Amino acid sequence: MAFQKLAKLHEIKEGEMKVVSTRYTRVALTKIGETYLAFEDLCTHDGEEISCGKLVGEVITCPRHFAKFNIRTGEVVSLPATENLPVFKTKLNGDDLEVDLED
Repeated sequence: MAFQKLAKLHEIKEGEMKVVSTRYTRVALTKIGETYLAFEDLCTHDGEEISCGKLVGEVITCPRHFAKFNIRTGEVVSLPATENLPVFKTKLNGDDLEVDLED
């Protein structure tokens, strides 16, 4: 595992998304309750930036064709997407959020 610091905890708001560009991909970060989540910021159906979509609870809807994904598991919840959304492990290190982009 190779965790990398991507944000300060105070930058990540409940139910909102912060997008960070890495050398690998764009990563969307959010907080639900006390859990910090990280997922790839690309709809697996057509490559749209999914962080621009609507987040309700743990489900995000792509703004282009309305595919839905569970951001905790990456699982497709609604077509037209058929491939799961890549999600990343997170950990807290002091007031930093670290994400494992290699897993």
